[in-house]
Amino acid sequence: MLKSIKKLIKKSDKKPEGGELELKLAAATLMFEVIRSDGRVDKVELIYMGEILRREFKLNEEELEELFKQAKDTAHEATSLQGFTREICDQWGSTKRMKLLEYLWMLALADDQIDPHERHLVRKVAGLLYLNEKQIVQSRERAKQQLGMQ
Repeated sequence: MLKSIKKLIKKSDKKPEGGELELKLAAATLMFEVIRSDGRVDKVELIYMGEILRREFKLNEEELEELFKQAKDTAHEATSLQGFTREICDQWGSTKRMKLLEYLWMLALADDQIDPHERHLVRKVAGLLYLNEKQIVQSRERAKQQLGMQ
C-alpha cells in the first residue's frame, strides 16, 4: 500500500509532457503581445518572431505555423500576462528569462523605432519575470547589438 502511494506521489511530481508546449506558447504569446502593443503588426516583426521561435525552439514550418496561430489566438483571449510569466518563471532560470527579454526587445526594435506602448509592455513583462533594471538594460543593449543598431 505504501509503495503504491509513493508511486502516485512521484507521478504527480513530474511535469506533464505538455509542459514544454505550454512554455513555448507562453513565450510566443508574450512575443505577439509586444508586436501588437503599438496598434499594428508589421511584417518585419512577424518575420523576426518566426526566426526567433524557429531557432530557439527548433521548430519545423508546420510546428511554427501552429504555434503562431495558437499564440495569436491566446493573445486575443488573454486578460493578463501573469499566467504566461508565472509558467516561465516556474520553469526557466534567470539566464533564459533574460534571453526571452532580449527577444522581446528585438521585436520592439524590429521596425527601427520603439513605441512607448512597446517599451512599457516589455518593461512590464520584465518585472513579471523578476528581472531587475540592470538585466533589463543589458537585454536591451544585446538586442540592439543583434540588430546592428550599435
